[in-house]
Amino acid sequence: MQDETVDPELLMLPEPPRGRRVLTLVMMALVVVLAATLALSLRHEISFFFSDPQTIELGDVTELDPADLRSNSMVRVEGTPMLSRAIRYRRVLTGAEHVLFPLAGQRTVYVQVDAQGDLARHEFSGRLVTFGQLGGRVGAAARYLDRDMGLPVTSESFLLMADEGPGSSAWAVLLALLCLLAIVVDVVLFFRWFRPIKDPAFAVEPAEA
Repeated sequence: MQDETVDPELLMLPEPPRGRRVLTLVMMALVVVLAATLALSLRHEISFFFSDPQTIELGDVTELDPADLRSNSMVRVEGTPMLSRAIRYRRVLTGAEHVLFPLAGQRTVYVQVDAQGDLARHEFSGRLVTFGQLGGRVGAAARYLDRDMGLPVTSESFLLMADEGPGSSAWAVLLALLCLLAIVVDVVLFFRWFRPIKDPAFAVEPAEA
């Protein structure tokens, strides 16, 4: 016997289109994957934000052993800028302009400074990181140095981002938190959308024989 409290017209409504539900599920899964991928790509920036802010004195760059260099750390190094091999580039997102150049006597450590800063100095301190860990942020500049200027820049080469401390990576932490929030909201909406209705008012009792 059918419950008289249930509106018969509600029971006659068609079910939601199956294709639309599948498309919604795919889109929600895609959001989770993209947010997780973006958050994972920020792992080096986040690690640097929480790293030890103490600066490591490396001394003269020509006397460095690449095996002793620790990526994603604060360092200070001395060296002569090779401005004849310098390139100038602008970051797309921030619009900030930088100059990138090698230091004389070696081809392991490169330096990036603000275009408005002092380019003639011989001491640089900031974040030491590999080109590979920076990904696309300096990818075009690295390819230009390697292809057009004949410098042996690889993903394992080091870049000293002058005057940048752990606080400069705060944006990555905020962006990762936004990605995490998007994932949580998406998962909650998924379970709310696809969970079965438990309201007894909408339950249909089996017909009596």
